[in-house]
Amino acid sequence: MPKIIGGSLEEHRERTREKIFSALGELMETEPFEDITFSRIATVAGVGRTAMYNHFPDKDTLLVEYTMHETSDYLDQLREGIEGASTPVEAIELYVRTQLGLSTSFHLSSTRGRVNLDPDIARKMREHVVLIEKVLHSILDDGVASGDFSADLDVDASLRIINAMLIGRTLPPGTDETALVRFIQRALGASV
Repeated sequence: MPKIIGGSLEEHRERTREKIFSALGELMETEPFEDITFSRIATVAGVGRTAMYNHFPDKDTLLVEYTMHETSDYLDQLREGIEGASTPVEAIELYVRTQLGLSTSFHLSSTRGRVNLDPDIARKMREHVVLIEKVLHSILDDGVASGDFSADLDVDASLRIINAMLIGRTLPPGTDETALVRFIQRALGASV
């Protein structure tokens, strides 16, 4: 009979999921998702293999649940990082600095190799990425509306370019973070 961790069944369930998510994240730092088995995740997490199936019917579902969990935390940190910005120019600076700080935490770009998912699962994964994109989209929309950014700014293209430069990336050693901030602000048409 497995030992219950925590004071209640609900707490046990949550702690077990946390252990599984942590193990999956650890494994994905060095291996492609497709090469990781439930058995390996269970071993790293210190849970029984059947516990894996009690929480997730398959690997695709596990990846979606993991993404939801990690995206929620990532999004909270991102919003907290830009909180208090008084202008879109300041908000984009805080966004860039926060994204660079979050580069050491999980993001889907940190997974090794390509993950081939069922189209429905891929769509669910995309929904969580969109939540992160909405933060930047709002900053860019506000900047265009206020005149802080170029009136003819292609917001969607700018969003993709900025996030491609930031998400899951670290600056080369010796690179001044402020230089990147100013580069992006100027690219958006801000006077800095």
